Amino acid sequence: MGDNSKRMANPEDLEHMAKLLDGRGKLQDRLDEAFTRASRLGVRDKLSPLTPMTSWTRETATDLRRRSAILRAEKGDPLAAALFAGFKLEELKGVNLPPDVMLIANASVANPEAFDTAWLERQKGETLQDWIQRIQADAVAKVTNNENLGEVVGDYIELTAMVSTVPGAFQMTATGTLHLIQYFKSLKSPRNIKWLKAPGTTLAQILRGEGSSLIPARIRALGAQIGARTPAPILDALAGKNSLAAYSGKVYAWEANLLKVGRAASGMSRATGASRLSAFASGAGSAFRTAGWWRAAGIGGSAVATVIGAVDVIQEGDPVAAFKRDKAGYVAKVSGVAFNASLTAAMVAPTPLTIGAAAVTGAVYGVSSIIANKEKIREFPGKVADAGRWAGKKIGEGAGKLADGAKSAGKFIGGLFD
Repeated sequence: MGDNSKRMANPEDLEHMAKLLDGRGKLQDRLDEAFTRASRLGVRDKLSPLTPMTSWTRETATDLRRRSAILRAEKGDPLAAALFAGFKLEELKGVNLPPDVMLIANASVANPEAFDTAWLERQKGETLQDWIQRIQADAVAKVTNNENLGEVVGDYIELTAMVSTVPGAFQMTATGTLHLIQYFKSLKSPRNIKWLKAPGTTLAQILRGEGSSLIPARIRALGAQIGARTPAPILDALAGKNSLAAYSGKVYAWEANLLKVGRAASGMSRATGASRLSAFASGAGSAFRTAGWWRAAGIGGSAVATVIGAVDVIQEGDPVAAFKRDKAGYVAKVSGVAFNASLTAAMVAPTPLTIGAAAVTGAVYGVSSIIANKEKIREFPGKVADAGRWAGKKIGEGAGKLADGAKSAGKFIGGLFD
Protein backbone atom coordinates (compact mmCIF):
# COMPACT_ATOMS: atom_id res chain seq x y z
CA MET A 1 0.00 0.00 0.00
CA GLY A 2 1.61 3.28 -1.12
CA ASP A 3 1.73 6.64 0.61
CA ASN A 4 -1.21 7.99 -1.39
CA SER A 5 -3.42 5.15 -0.20
CA LYS A 6 -2.67 6.15 3.40
CA ARG A 7 -4.24 9.52 2.79
CA MET A 8 -7.34 8.24 0.98
CA ALA A 9 -8.66 6.11 3.84
CA ASN A 10 -10.88 6.98 6.80
CA PRO A 11 -8.95 6.63 10.11
CA GLU A 12 -12.01 5.30 11.96
CA ASP A 13 -12.45 2.57 9.33
CA LEU A 14 -8.81 1.51 9.66
CA GLU A 15 -9.12 1.36 13.46
CA HIS A 16 -12.31 -0.70 13.16
CA MET A 17 -10.52 -3.15 10.86
CA ALA A 18 -7.64 -3.38 13.35
CA LYS A 19 -10.10 -4.11 16.16
CA LEU A 20 -11.66 -6.93 14.10
CA LEU A 21 -8.20 -8.49 13.95
CA ASP A 22 -6.92 -8.12 17.52
CA GLY A 23 -9.91 -6.88 19.52
CA ARG A 24 -11.36 -8.86 22.41
CA GLY A 25 -13.09 -11.97 21.07
CA LYS A 26 -12.00 -11.29 17.49
CA LEU A 27 -9.66 -13.11 15.09
CA GLN A 28 -6.52 -13.06 17.28
CA ASP A 29 -8.38 -14.35 20.34
CA ARG A 30 -10.11 -17.05 18.29
CA LEU A 31 -6.81 -18.21 16.82
CA ASP A 32 -5.25 -18.37 20.29
CA GLU A 33 -8.25 -20.31 21.57
CA ALA A 34 -8.07 -22.75 18.64
CA PHE A 35 -4.36 -23.41 19.22
CA THR A 36 -4.94 -23.86 22.97
CA ARG A 37 -7.71 -26.41 22.40
CA ALA A 38 -5.64 -28.21 19.78
CA SER A 39 -2.73 -28.48 22.22
CA ARG A 40 -5.01 -29.97 24.89
CA LEU A 41 -6.25 -32.56 22.40
CA GLY A 42 -2.74 -33.30 21.16
CA VAL A 43 -3.46 -32.25 17.58
CA ARG A 44 -1.71 -28.87 17.44
CA ASP A 45 0.35 -30.02 14.45
CA LYS A 46 -2.88 -30.21 12.41
CA LEU A 47 -3.19 -26.41 12.72
CA SER A 48 0.40 -25.67 11.68
CA PRO A 49 -0.73 -24.13 8.33
CA LEU A 50 -2.52 -21.43 10.39
CA THR A 51 0.57 -20.52 12.46
CA PRO A 52 1.66 -17.62 10.18
CA MET A 53 -1.76 -16.02 10.71
CA THR A 54 -0.98 -15.17 14.34
CA SER A 55 1.95 -12.92 13.51
CA TRP A 56 0.15 -11.57 10.42
CA THR A 57 -2.84 -10.61 12.57
CA ARG A 58 -0.71 -8.67 15.08
CA GLU A 59 1.45 -6.97 12.45
CA THR A 60 -1.49 -6.02 10.24
CA ALA A 61 -3.48 -4.57 13.16
CA THR A 62 -0.45 -2.50 14.20
CA ASP A 63 0.10 -1.30 10.63
CA LEU A 64 -3.55 -0.29 10.25
CA ARG A 65 -3.45 1.73 13.48
CA ARG A 66 -0.27 3.50 12.39
CA ARG A 67 -1.78 4.41 9.05
CA SER A 68 -4.84 5.71 10.89
CA ALA A 69 -2.58 7.75 13.20
CA ILE A 70 -0.87 9.38 10.19
CA LEU A 71 -4.25 10.46 8.86
CA ARG A 72 -5.25 11.77 12.29
CA ALA A 73 -1.98 13.72 12.59
CA GLU A 74 -2.62 15.41 9.25
CA LYS A 75 -5.99 16.55 10.61
CA GLY A 76 -4.42 17.87 13.83
CA ASP A 77 -5.72 15.16 16.20
CA PRO A 78 -3.72 15.50 19.48
CA LEU A 79 -3.92 11.74 20.06
CA ALA A 80 -2.23 10.87 16.76
CA ALA A 81 1.31 10.33 18.08
CA ALA A 82 0.13 8.14 20.97
CA LEU A 83 -1.93 6.03 18.56
CA PHE A 84 1.04 5.77 16.20
CA ALA A 85 3.17 4.60 19.12
CA GLY A 86 0.86 1.61 19.58
CA PHE A 87 -1.62 2.70 22.25
CA LYS A 88 -5.34 2.18 21.69
CA LEU A 89 -8.10 4.77 21.96
CA GLU A 90 -9.47 3.02 25.06
CA GLU A 91 -6.14 3.55 26.84
CA LEU A 92 -6.09 7.27 26.02
CA LYS A 93 -9.50 8.21 27.44
CA GLY A 94 -9.17 11.00 30.01
CA VAL A 95 -5.35 11.16 29.68
CA ASN A 96 -3.72 14.60 29.68
CA LEU A 97 -1.03 14.62 27.01
CA PRO A 98 1.55 17.48 27.17
CA PRO A 99 0.49 19.73 24.24
CA ASP A 100 3.94 21.20 23.55
CA VAL A 101 5.57 17.79 23.21
CA MET A 102 2.65 16.29 21.29
CA LEU A 103 2.98 19.11 18.76
CA ILE A 104 6.52 17.94 17.93
CA ALA A 105 5.50 14.28 18.02
CA ASN A 106 2.47 14.80 15.77
CA ALA A 107 4.58 16.77 13.28
CA SER A 108 6.84 13.70 12.96
CA VAL A 109 3.84 11.41 12.46
CA ALA A 110 2.19 13.70 9.90
CA ASN A 111 5.27 13.55 7.69
CA PRO A 112 6.95 10.16 8.32
CA GLU A 113 8.81 10.32 5.01
CA ALA A 114 10.77 13.38 6.16
CA PHE A 115 11.10 12.68 9.90
CA ASP A 116 12.29 9.65 11.84
CA THR A 117 9.36 8.25 13.84
CA ALA A 118 11.23 5.41 15.55
CA TRP A 119 11.60 7.49 18.75
CA LEU A 120 7.80 7.53 19.15
CA GLU A 121 7.25 3.78 18.98
CA ARG A 122 6.20 2.12 22.21
CA GLN A 123 9.00 0.06 23.70
CA LYS A 124 8.57 -3.42 25.16
CA GLY A 125 6.80 -3.22 28.52
CA GLU A 126 6.44 0.57 28.27
CA THR A 127 3.29 1.96 29.87
CA LEU A 128 1.49 5.11 28.77
CA GLN A 129 2.94 7.16 31.64
CA ASP A 130 6.44 5.85 30.88
CA TRP A 131 5.98 6.72 27.21
CA ILE A 132 4.80 10.27 27.95
CA GLN A 133 7.79 10.86 30.21
CA ARG A 134 10.24 9.42 27.66
CA ILE A 135 9.04 11.43 24.67
CA GLN A 136 9.14 14.63 26.70
CA ALA A 137 12.87 14.06 27.05
CA ASP A 138 13.30 12.76 23.50
CA ALA A 139 11.47 15.77 22.05
CA VAL A 140 13.98 18.11 23.71
CA ALA A 141 16.83 16.02 22.32
CA LYS A 142 15.31 16.17 18.83
CA VAL A 143 14.79 19.94 18.88
CA THR A 144 18.21 20.79 20.36
CA ASN A 145 20.13 17.90 18.78
CA ASN A 146 21.59 17.33 22.25
CA GLU A 147 20.85 13.92 23.80
CA ASN A 148 22.31 14.93 27.17
CA LEU A 149 19.89 17.85 27.45
CA GLY A 150 17.04 15.47 26.68
CA GLU A 151 18.23 13.15 29.47
CA VAL A 152 18.40 16.10 31.87
CA VAL A 153 14.77 16.94 31.14
CA GLY A 154 13.69 13.30 31.49
CA ASP A 155 15.58 12.83 34.75
CA TYR A 156 14.25 16.13 36.09
CA ILE A 157 10.65 15.06 35.43
CA GLU A 158 11.17 11.69 37.12
CA LEU A 159 13.11 13.06 40.09
CA THR A 160 10.58 15.86 40.59
CA ALA A 161 7.79 13.27 40.69
CA MET A 162 9.77 11.25 43.22
CA VAL A 163 10.49 14.28 45.42
CA SER A 164 6.82 15.26 45.39
CA THR A 165 5.58 11.82 46.53
CA VAL A 166 8.29 9.98 48.48
CA PRO A 167 8.56 12.44 51.42
CA GLY A 168 4.78 12.17 51.87
CA ALA A 169 5.04 8.39 51.93
CA PHE A 170 7.77 8.49 54.59
CA GLN A 171 5.76 11.04 56.58
CA MET A 172 2.76 8.73 56.51
CA THR A 173 4.98 5.89 57.71
CA ALA A 174 6.37 7.94 60.60
CA THR A 175 3.13 9.59 61.76
CA GLY A 176 1.06 6.46 61.17
CA THR A 177 3.42 4.35 63.27
CA LEU A 178 3.51 6.97 66.05
CA HIS A 179 -0.30 7.26 66.15
CA LEU A 180 -0.67 3.47 66.25
CA ILE A 181 1.71 3.26 69.21
CA GLN A 182 -0.21 6.01 71.03
CA TYR A 183 -3.54 4.38 70.19
CA PHE A 184 -2.61 0.92 71.51
CA LYS A 185 -1.05 2.41 74.65
CA SER A 186 -4.20 4.45 75.33
CA LEU A 187 -6.39 1.34 75.19
CA LYS A 188 -5.29 0.64 78.78
CA SER A 189 -7.27 3.74 79.80
CA PRO A 190 -10.69 3.44 78.08
CA ARG A 191 -11.71 6.96 79.15
CA ASN A 192 -8.67 8.55 77.46
CA ILE A 193 -8.36 6.64 74.22
CA LYS A 194 -6.40 8.54 71.57
CA TRP A 195 -8.44 7.73 68.49
CA LEU A 196 -6.69 7.46 65.15
CA LYS A 197 -6.97 10.44 62.82
CA ALA A 198 -7.56 10.34 59.08
CA PRO A 199 -4.51 11.37 57.00
CA GLY A 200 -4.86 14.74 55.32
CA THR A 201 -6.84 16.36 58.15
CA THR A 202 -3.97 18.23 59.84
CA LEU A 203 -5.20 21.66 58.74
CA ALA A 204 -8.73 20.91 59.94
CA GLN A 205 -7.31 19.92 63.34
CA ILE A 206 -5.22 23.10 63.62
CA LEU A 207 -8.15 25.39 62.77
CA ARG A 208 -10.20 23.74 65.50
CA GLY A 209 -7.38 24.12 68.03
CA GLU A 210 -6.63 20.41 68.16
CA GLY A 211 -3.37 20.22 66.21
CA SER A 212 -0.73 17.60 66.95
CA SER A 213 1.99 18.39 69.49
CA LEU A 214 4.49 17.72 66.69
CA ILE A 215 3.38 21.02 65.11
CA PRO A 216 5.07 24.17 66.48
CA ALA A 217 2.97 25.89 69.18
CA ARG A 218 3.00 29.21 67.32
CA ILE A 219 1.44 27.67 64.23
CA ARG A 220 -1.16 25.87 66.31
CA ALA A 221 -2.07 29.07 68.14
CA LEU A 222 -2.32 31.07 64.92
CA GLY A 223 -4.43 28.36 63.28
CA ALA A 224 -6.77 28.23 66.26
CA GLN A 225 -7.24 32.02 66.10
CA ILE A 226 -8.08 31.86 62.40
CA GLY A 227 -10.49 28.99 63.01
CA ALA A 228 -12.22 30.87 65.85
CA ARG A 229 -12.84 33.85 63.56
CA THR A 230 -14.11 31.71 60.66
CA PRO A 231 -17.94 31.45 60.47
CA ALA A 232 -19.06 28.04 61.71
CA PRO A 233 -20.84 26.99 58.47
CA ILE A 234 -17.71 27.70 56.42
CA LEU A 235 -15.44 25.91 58.90
CA ASP A 236 -17.78 22.90 58.93
CA ALA A 237 -17.83 22.81 55.12
CA LEU A 238 -14.03 22.88 54.89
CA ALA A 239 -12.93 20.91 57.96
CA GLY A 240 -15.91 18.60 58.50
CA LYS A 241 -18.87 18.74 60.86
CA ASN A 242 -17.97 17.36 64.28
CA SER A 243 -21.58 16.74 65.37
CA LEU A 244 -22.01 14.11 62.64
CA ALA A 245 -18.98 12.17 63.92
CA ALA A 246 -21.24 10.80 66.65
CA TYR A 247 -22.74 8.46 64.04
CA SER A 248 -19.49 6.48 64.23
CA GLY A 249 -19.03 6.91 67.98
CA LYS A 250 -16.38 9.65 67.74
CA VAL A 251 -16.17 13.27 68.85
CA TYR A 252 -14.23 14.89 66.00
CA ALA A 253 -14.83 14.67 62.27
CA TRP A 254 -11.23 13.65 61.51
CA GLU A 255 -11.62 10.58 63.76
CA ALA A 256 -14.86 9.44 62.14
CA ASN A 257 -15.23 6.38 59.96
CA LEU A 258 -17.12 7.80 56.99
CA LEU A 259 -18.53 4.40 56.06
CA LYS A 260 -20.11 4.05 59.50
CA VAL A 261 -21.43 7.62 59.37
CA GLY A 262 -23.02 6.98 55.98
CA ARG A 263 -24.52 3.66 57.08
CA ALA A 264 -25.98 5.09 60.28
CA ALA A 265 -27.47 8.14 58.56
CA SER A 266 -28.92 5.94 55.81
CA GLY A 267 -30.40 3.57 58.38
CA MET A 268 -32.11 6.42 60.23
CA SER A 269 -33.61 7.69 56.98
CA ARG A 270 -34.96 4.24 56.16
CA ALA A 271 -36.44 3.99 59.67
CA THR A 272 -38.46 7.15 59.02
CA GLY A 273 -39.91 5.71 55.81
CA ALA A 274 -37.55 7.14 53.21
CA SER A 275 -36.97 5.27 49.96
CA ARG A 276 -33.70 3.44 49.34
CA LEU A 277 -32.51 6.14 46.97
CA SER A 278 -33.32 8.91 49.45
CA ALA A 279 -31.69 6.94 52.27
CA PHE A 280 -28.55 6.44 50.20
CA ALA A 281 -28.43 10.15 49.34
CA SER A 282 -28.83 11.01 53.02
CA GLY A 283 -26.02 8.66 54.02
CA ALA A 284 -23.67 9.92 51.30
CA GLY A 285 -24.45 13.53 52.19
CA SER A 286 -23.77 12.95 55.88
CA ALA A 287 -20.48 11.22 55.10
CA PHE A 288 -19.43 14.11 52.85
CA ARG A 289 -20.35 16.75 55.46
CA THR A 290 -18.41 14.81 58.08
CA ALA A 291 -15.36 14.61 55.85
CA GLY A 292 -15.38 18.28 54.85
CA TRP A 293 -14.07 19.58 51.55
CA TRP A 294 -10.35 19.14 52.35
CA ARG A 295 -10.63 15.50 53.40
CA ALA A 296 -13.01 14.67 50.54
CA ALA A 297 -10.61 16.24 48.02
CA GLY A 298 -7.76 14.20 49.47
CA ILE A 299 -9.79 11.00 49.17
CA GLY A 300 -10.66 11.81 45.56
CA GLY A 301 -7.07 12.63 44.62
CA SER A 302 -5.69 9.50 46.25
CA ALA A 303 -8.36 7.33 44.60
CA VAL A 304 -7.52 8.77 41.17
CA ALA A 305 -3.80 8.16 41.79
CA THR A 306 -4.64 4.55 42.69
CA VAL A 307 -6.54 3.99 39.44
CA ILE A 308 -3.83 5.63 37.30
CA GLY A 309 -1.13 3.59 39.02
CA ALA A 310 -3.12 0.35 38.64
CA VAL A 311 -3.59 0.97 34.91
CA ASP A 312 0.14 1.67 34.64
CA VAL A 313 0.99 -1.65 36.32
CA ILE A 314 -1.48 -3.57 34.14
CA GLN A 315 0.10 -2.08 31.02
CA GLU A 316 3.45 -3.52 32.12
CA GLY A 317 2.08 -6.90 31.04
CA ASP A 318 3.25 -10.20 32.54
CA PRO A 319 4.30 -9.44 36.17
CA VAL A 320 7.21 -11.92 36.10
CA ALA A 321 8.64 -10.45 32.89
CA ALA A 322 8.06 -6.89 34.12
CA PHE A 323 9.89 -7.65 37.38
CA LYS A 324 12.84 -9.13 35.49
CA ARG A 325 13.08 -6.02 33.29
CA ASP A 326 13.28 -3.60 36.20
CA LYS A 327 13.07 -5.10 39.68
CA ALA A 328 13.20 -1.91 41.77
CA GLY A 329 11.12 0.09 39.29
CA TYR A 330 8.36 -2.53 39.18
CA VAL A 331 8.28 -2.86 42.97
CA ALA A 332 8.05 0.94 43.21
CA LYS A 333 5.06 0.99 40.85
CA VAL A 334 3.22 -1.86 42.58
CA SER A 335 3.93 -0.51 46.07
CA GLY A 336 2.87 2.95 44.87
CA VAL A 337 -0.54 1.55 43.92
CA ALA A 338 -0.77 -0.28 47.25
CA PHE A 339 0.22 2.87 49.15
CA ASN A 340 -2.36 5.06 47.40
CA ALA A 341 -5.05 2.42 47.87
CA SER A 342 -4.31 2.00 51.59
CA LEU A 343 -4.03 5.78 52.02
CA THR A 344 -7.46 6.20 50.43
CA ALA A 345 -8.87 3.58 52.79
CA ALA A 346 -7.23 5.28 55.79
CA MET A 347 -8.71 8.66 54.83
CA VAL A 348 -12.16 7.10 54.55
CA ALA A 349 -11.93 4.91 57.64
CA PRO A 350 -8.98 5.54 60.04
CA THR A 351 -8.60 2.15 61.75
CA PRO A 352 -5.50 0.30 63.00
CA LEU A 353 -5.66 -1.91 59.89
CA THR A 354 -5.86 0.92 57.31
CA ILE A 355 -3.37 3.19 59.08
CA GLY A 356 -0.96 0.28 59.53
CA ALA A 357 -1.28 -0.72 55.87
CA ALA A 358 -0.60 2.86 54.75
CA ALA A 359 2.45 3.07 57.01
CA VAL A 360 3.96 -0.20 55.75
CA THR A 361 3.25 0.38 52.05
CA GLY A 362 4.50 3.95 52.38
CA ALA A 363 7.86 2.71 53.64
CA VAL A 364 8.17 0.10 50.85
CA TYR A 365 7.17 2.63 48.20
CA GLY A 366 9.60 5.28 49.47
CA VAL A 367 12.60 2.95 49.71
CA SER A 368 11.95 1.22 46.37
CA SER A 369 11.49 4.59 44.60
CA ILE A 370 14.87 5.81 45.86
CA ILE A 371 16.56 2.54 44.84
CA ALA A 372 14.93 2.69 41.38
CA ASN A 373 16.22 6.24 40.86
CA LYS A 374 19.63 6.00 42.56
CA GLU A 375 21.54 6.13 39.24
CA LYS A 376 19.61 9.20 38.12
CA ILE A 377 20.21 10.89 41.48
CA ARG A 378 23.95 10.18 41.24
CA GLU A 379 24.38 11.24 37.60
CA PHE A 380 21.96 14.19 37.52
CA PRO A 381 24.39 16.92 38.75
CA GLY A 382 26.95 15.97 36.08
CA LYS A 383 24.37 15.98 33.32
CA VAL A 384 23.11 19.40 34.42
CA ALA A 385 26.68 20.74 34.37
CA ASP A 386 27.20 19.40 30.82
CA ALA A 387 23.90 20.93 29.72
CA GLY A 388 24.96 24.25 31.24
CA ARG A 389 28.23 24.21 29.32
CA TRP A 390 26.36 23.40 26.11
CA ALA A 391 23.90 26.25 26.73
CA GLY A 392 26.76 28.68 27.44
CA LYS A 393 28.46 27.66 24.20
CA LYS A 394 25.26 28.21 22.21
CA ILE A 395 24.71 31.61 23.82
CA GLY A 396 28.31 32.54 22.93
CA GLU A 397 27.79 31.41 19.35
CA GLY A 398 24.60 33.44 19.16
CA ALA A 399 26.31 36.53 20.54
CA GLY A 400 29.15 36.13 18.02
CA LYS A 401 26.70 35.83 15.14
CA LEU A 402 24.84 38.89 16.41
CA ALA A 403 28.11 40.90 16.56
CA ASP A 404 29.10 39.76 13.06
CA GLY A 405 25.67 40.74 11.81
CA ALA A 406 25.95 44.17 13.41
CA LYS A 407 29.36 44.71 11.80
CA SER A 408 28.03 43.71 8.38
CA ALA A 409 25.04 46.02 8.80
CA GLY A 410 27.37 48.86 9.84
CA LYS A 411 29.56 48.38 6.76
CA PHE A 412 26.49 48.29 4.51
CA ILE A 413 25.05 51.49 6.01
CA GLY A 414 28.47 53.19 5.85
CA GLY A 415 28.75 52.26 2.20
CA LEU A 416 25.52 54.08 1.45
CA PHE A 417 27.12 57.37 2.51
CA ASP A 418 30.50 56.88 0.75
